[in-house]
Amino acid sequence: MRNFLTQKRQVPPACFLILVAPVLVFVLSDWLVPQLGVPMLQITADELLIDGKGYLEAAGRNRYLAALMFFTVLVVIAVVMFIAELLRPLTIKTRVLAVAVFLATQLPVLSTVMSHQEDSITTWRSYHQLGEDVMAEVLSRGTVRRCQDVVVKDGIEQFQNNPGKKLIAGRPCTNNPAMALFRLLLDVGSTLSGIGVAALVLGMILSLSHPPKGTPLEERAFDHGRNQRAARRFLYLAGLMLSSGMFMAMAWMHWPMPLVDTKAHPGYGEAIKATLFYSGVFYTLLIVTGFGPVMFLAARRSDQLALESLMVEESTSEAAADKIVPTVTRLDKWKASHGLQISMTEAIQALIATGSPLLTAFAGSFSPV
Repeated sequence: MRNFLTQKRQVPPACFLILVAPVLVFVLSDWLVPQLGVPMLQITADELLIDGKGYLEAAGRNRYLAALMFFTVLVVIAVVMFIAELLRPLTIKTRVLAVAVFLATQLPVLSTVMSHQEDSITTWRSYHQLGEDVMAEVLSRGTVRRCQDVVVKDGIEQFQNNPGKKLIAGRPCTNNPAMALFRLLLDVGSTLSGIGVAALVLGMILSLSHPPKGTPLEERAFDHGRNQRAARRFLYLAGLMLSSGMFMAMAWMHWPMPLVDTKAHPGYGEAIKATLFYSGVFYTLLIVTGFGPVMFLAARRSDQLALESLMVEESTSEAAADKIVPTVTRLDKWKASHGLQISMTEAIQALIATGSPLLTAFAGSFSPV
């Protein structure tokens, strides 16, 4: 006996090409600033910073760590939601394709992270937009606990209170351990971003699954309505996750602020605003390119199901006087009765979720974290 709820759904393989657009946005963004923007602000730490205490650096570090923790939790939630969608009744082909695409999208991110590890000193990083050595100088005033009691014995770094325990060379116990740790955390954040965005977009793509051919109209409408609700959950989480990514950006951009000379505050603040705006546009484009096509295809499927319902009603009408007249109002009424009509509230929520990184960038321009 056929059980509709356990029937295997399939996502058209072409739908997975939607993820190409966010990947291109990531690659383009990684190329755009070093090539066309101002990758290295020609300002040194001596020109910008004042002598400060260690607690001024600690304030910025704690903000950044808090933002990274929050972002990490949201990425974990995104991955769990993606796995939950994979465990729905889907064909083996769809599941394998989804996992393969997920792994493939991590290659550009891992390639970027590995290039940072191979040449950690000269490789361009986003914080260079705020000064050549500003971040390095600010973080040189802080330290990392595991590096406080390091001694060099026979050319090997060891803990003074535990001579038998060796350190991994240069990580993070270098001449500037806080800076080495910061660079490492930036790579962790980039890796988490790649995982989180891919999980959310693929989870939404899985909402385009459809039951086998021959499934009755009402059952297909129910299945599509359920998929639309799942897709909106992914969209809302994407807005929250990428907004938290903006909080991370704001945290490290404002990290040096307490040590910046008050005379340089206006100029430095303008540089932060411009960099935040660019980051907000980048994150918003990730949402638009990843989720926009899915929402468009879902809306078209809703229209197709509604049109099919009119055709069914017309074919069952016997008398000419009772002939069904197709109208947009009738279509909307059918979609609303089957949970396929997007309400004004849901439309506003989707709009806010889509533009939330850009809104966060504007908010950060007026008030530092």
